[in-house]
Amino acid sequence: MMAVLLLGTVSALVYAAAAVAQRGAAARTALPGARGYRRSGIWWTSLLLNALGALMHTAALRYGSLVAVQMLGVLTLVAAPVLSAALLRSPMSGEQWRGTALTVAGVAGLLVLTRSAGSDRAPDTGALLGAVLLTAGVLGVTTAAAGVTRRGPAASLWYAAAAGVAFAAASALAQVAVLELADGDGLLRRVDGGLPWPALLAGAGVVCLAPAGLALCQLGYRGGLEAPLATVTLVNPVFATLIGVVFGDRYPTDLGTALAALVAAVAAGRGVCVLAKAEAREGDQGEERRETGRAEGGGPRKVPAPAAEPAAGPFTGSAAGPRTRAGSGADTAAAPGPS
Repeated sequence: MMAVLLLGTVSALVYAAAAVAQRGAAARTALPGARGYRRSGIWWTSLLLNALGALMHTAALRYGSLVAVQMLGVLTLVAAPVLSAALLRSPMSGEQWRGTALTVAGVAGLLVLTRSAGSDRAPDTGALLGAVLLTAGVLGVTTAAAGVTRRGPAASLWYAAAAGVAFAAASALAQVAVLELADGDGLLRRVDGGLPWPALLAGAGVVCLAPAGLALCQLGYRGGLEAPLATVTLVNPVFATLIGVVFGDRYPTDLGTALAALVAAVAAGRGVCVLAKAEAREGDQGEERRETGRAEGGGPRKVPAPAAEPAAGPFTGSAAGPRTRAGSGADTAAAPGPS
């Protein structure tokens, strides 16, 4: 249990740093598509951090249940916004703190209420194929929804939801591969009687789903950090629970537990909405500040001058500064605007 706690916590913190780096890459990369990201050092840093987090996450899955390890992933939602605020020297607003607290409480409640009474055995091939088909179907729906909305907060959240599905499925399949190849004492057990097909199938799924989740996350972080990260953190354990049902895990089904889980789900969903609204408002305010800066002299001021060539500046079509009185050439020189 101590190994699960340590590995899961460190993994969550590393994933938080990776999320902040991915958000930074999405915000700073000017070139479209993969070409722009390949030229971004911070994006390569995020890849290394994600790989390290995945390694520790897989190691935690070796010693603990899928739901227990996913529960520790909630720490990512707490650590990432705090780390981002510290690096950018921009404290989180009260609305962002409320949204984060609601989401964390809701996700933690769902995970506690849906603790699996399941097994640490690997599922059979039929259950494994069922999980793969379920993942493909949900991924298709969420990515299609993101494609329909195209831009804005809604598309960002749909991409984040798809990333949560991909990461949850990758974690579940990674655990299958670990359980198939590891015994109770050593790291690897001897496989007799042919190739370990369940482990190979699960490994192939991880190889496909992990990069897909990373790419979907990158698309989601174009709309901010807190709301997409909250969506990933919410969808990940919920979908992992669904995969657990396919694998044969048993969860509490009494009425009281179901009602409490519903309340937790509503709280988590409300938290995501609060974070999305806060980020949309901050984005609008940032755009207003940029427009105001351009209007007030973001570049050299335009003044009527007898010269045939206009004064060069970084902005075209910016508001002209006050007209100067007719006089010497020095009177008509463009004054630099405030930086």
